[in-house]
Amino acid sequence: MDVHAPPPDEAEAAQRRLDLARWASTFDLMRARAEADPVFVGSGHQLDALAPVRCGEAREFIADMMRSPDVDLFTSRLEEWAARPGPYSAAVSLARHWLPRVVAHCEGRRSELEAALAWALHTPTSYDEATAAIRLVEETVGGAGPDLSRIPSVLSLMWATDTEADWPILWPGGSDTFQTLGWMGRHLTHAERYVAFVDLARAFAPGQSHIAQRVVSHLGDDPSFVGFGEALPALTEEAARLHATYTPGVGYAAAEDEARAASLALQLRGHAALVARALHKALERVTGVDLAETSLQTRTDTTARAAYRCDSHTTWLLPASSGGAPGIRVWLTRSGIAVGLVSGGEGASSSARHEALGTRLDGALPEGLEFIHVAPTSSSDRLRPTGDTYEGGDVFVGRWFPHPEGVGSIDFGDEIEETVRRLMPLVDIMRGADTRGAGVDEELAVALRTFLAERPYPAERDQWHIERRREFAASLEPEALAAFDLATFRRIIAGGAYGSTGTHSVLDARLAALDAQGLENLSRTLTHLLWGEGDDADRIDAALAPTNSDDVALDESVVMKLLAIAHPHRYLPVYAMAGRDGKVAMAQALDVSLPRRRELSRGRLHVLAGDRLRAKLEPLLPADPWGQAQFAHWLLRTGESSIDPERDLLAEAAADLLVDEEFVREIDGLLKDKKQVIFYGPPGTGKTFMAQRFAAALQPDPAKRAIVQFHPSTSYEDFFEGYRPRLDAGGAMVYELRKGPLALLAEAAEADPTTPHVMIIDEINRANLPRVFGELLFLLEYRSHSVMTSYRPDEGFQLPANLYFIGTMNTADRSIALVDAALRRRFHFLPFMPHEGPMEGLLARWLAKNDGPVWVAGLVDRVNDELRQILRGPHLQIGHSHFMSTDLDDEKLRRVWQYGIYPFIEDQLYGREDVLATFTWDAVEARHGEAARAEAASDSATARDGG
Repeated sequence: MDVHAPPPDEAEAAQRRLDLARWASTFDLMRARAEADPVFVGSGHQLDALAPVRCGEAREFIADMMRSPDVDLFTSRLEEWAARPGPYSAAVSLARHWLPRVVAHCEGRRSELEAALAWALHTPTSYDEATAAIRLVEETVGGAGPDLSRIPSVLSLMWATDTEADWPILWPGGSDTFQTLGWMGRHLTHAERYVAFVDLARAFAPGQSHIAQRVVSHLGDDPSFVGFGEALPALTEEAARLHATYTPGVGYAAAEDEARAASLALQLRGHAALVARALHKALERVTGVDLAETSLQTRTDTTARAAYRCDSHTTWLLPASSGGAPGIRVWLTRSGIAVGLVSGGEGASSSARHEALGTRLDGALPEGLEFIHVAPTSSSDRLRPTGDTYEGGDVFVGRWFPHPEGVGSIDFGDEIEETVRRLMPLVDIMRGADTRGAGVDEELAVALRTFLAERPYPAERDQWHIERRREFAASLEPEALAAFDLATFRRIIAGGAYGSTGTHSVLDARLAALDAQGLENLSRTLTHLLWGEGDDADRIDAALAPTNSDDVALDESVVMKLLAIAHPHRYLPVYAMAGRDGKVAMAQALDVSLPRRRELSRGRLHVLAGDRLRAKLEPLLPADPWGQAQFAHWLLRTGESSIDPERDLLAEAAADLLVDEEFVREIDGLLKDKKQVIFYGPPGTGKTFMAQRFAAALQPDPAKRAIVQFHPSTSYEDFFEGYRPRLDAGGAMVYELRKGPLALLAEAAEADPTTPHVMIIDEINRANLPRVFGELLFLLEYRSHSVMTSYRPDEGFQLPANLYFIGTMNTADRSIALVDAALRRRFHFLPFMPHEGPMEGLLARWLAKNDGPVWVAGLVDRVNDELRQILRGPHLQIGHSHFMSTDLDDEKLRRVWQYGIYPFIEDQLYGREDVLATFTWDAVEARHGEAARAEAASDSATARDGG
């Protein structure tokens, strides 16, 4: 350790001072940008003029609340006060909406809430006091209470009215800019976030932290581009120095270097994120097209131990640029800032494209633009301008601003916009350099061949979906909609034919309440949506939020399904935007960039996303939207797997379970034979544990496994699907068709037919099985057939071939006798008996592995021998799991026997007191303890001697 280095606390303080000085240069630009806005300046003068009066009024009712706590009176006075013009009008929503919800939530603890608020309203004199106040109110309200992030807003609002102190208000979202820039930690508590915000506000505006608060709030509402602070070169220089200390496969020279590199990478990415947000609209005006932002990770690649970046950039992809067409990029590096057009594309197939494009542009760039060479991510300085000469690699064309030319000016955004204007003539040239031919992505083409073989596609079920689409499409033609059939419409939106739309109980309730006029209005809405004039996105938005209150608002997924049915030439059967199978996830699997603009309507987002996905998939499966969607789903699932194909998961499971590997492979064979097995035996023999561990080996992805437990009240509706009541938005009782765990897992298995999906049914024999399974009993045996189920009379349902069932059955209560012959024929049955088969000796093996008292296994074996003779059968033995505890000493062993084992034996020997007395712990230990210990000691000695 360097003896001249300051102690850690002093080093941290010095680092903090350095960071604050750097950040202040950026904040100064923020303030300059805000103060260049006459509206900001004018409103500031007005607020400052009114503040003394409003603060004096607030101090009065705050003092009253602290003297005589009355939360209702406090809330009403706060609302009245905040409604007046002045600096605190944003608090009206807190008083009208949030505080009443808190009071209602704490109805049974009103006095406790009032006492906490009264104490917390005292103006803090330190960060610790502020933290304590926020935490007190948070703990009083409770974790399940209304939005706890509002607590710092309410308390800091009250503290800010104390003119003798300097506590800025943290409005909701008020610290977002600071956090985006990496100036505040992530995953902070509400109190920590407020303290960090105050610390920065006071540093940037000493004695006037409310000014910093206003600046940040102003930029949050109006994300104008502020430029780059003069400290950006120093920031990138330090990041580059740390990057140079990274050794691949080893890491950074010191842990503190890695932590610092992570912090700097976050700060650089934050600068890029603010650029993206601030310039998005301006660049769309310049380009005349919709742009899509892309995000950049903080590490140089996706591996967990990769180096942190010492550069950052923000990129706006042009329409339909699925990784191969150009994007506009602002790049922050060690040597300078670059603004340019990047060719895009990754992998071997894009190398030829880059070379073709670079050759075409070499020596022919418009005046003022130049090639900028892009070095590998391992480089500590990524960019180097090369003039008119293309030197290979990614094509990046634009303008280069060496440090410090691009920093310290709020007008740098004008330079960026002007550069983009000069770049636009190159866009068509870049697009025309695609050498892949007919728009086919070669890597996806290879994956498609695997999909067609493995899936396989098309299967009989696929043809069924495609036929249903044709049938539904006929009912959505304009002539058919003129004679609107509500029953057919319900079939379209309720079932899973041509893709599921999920549940939509509110819409179902509205449909049920429609009269003749309502049906006519719905018919008109559907006709306009599917066949109306104008832009599709506008019609989608109109269907989602009709201006006429008499019209039925349609759910988003329903709207997109109707369009996919009526217009298969454009719309894919992918109806959700978000979620595991939505357009966003699918785009990530296909390397397609989607728009992320908050300003875009839902209709516009769906149309743009759908068009970009379709453009990527159409060359692979022309005019086959169902096949395109199935391929994308398959690709999405394939990409989720992170399991090494060389690992033997069954062998690993056998080792974990301490059973012979052949037994696990036998289970695997039996399951693949009938697709259903049942583990049966006495309680405590590890049936459920074995089922879960084996299922995890068969399918490591927990999203593709499910576990349910049957009981006497389990019904078909619980297990498969059925109508269930719920309250709609208006408080009325409605019924919705809700899928149970089997329907959900079957749906997932059908969407991902190349990987196994496993359902564990614990205590399967405790339910009325014919009632729970219903017609599904037929499907357990005939997987290639479909049946009309109770709640799908117009739609066939089949159990996918890749859906497996593992049941567990406790035989101690003799309920195995309730399993009828039909179910027995459909399952393989595997016994789990402590005295024979794979379970024999398991307890001894487990205790030996975990340094436990191995002699206990011998004692249990001897007692089980006695129980089998007395009870004339093996189904009421003692299971080994009772004793699988890592701290099994004599005291715990006695407790386990007295409160777990003995009551079980007592149930079986009720009324036979003389026999029961021989199974107390003292009696058993006296009868078998010495022999079991001697046998365990002998086995141990033999093992040591190699005998």
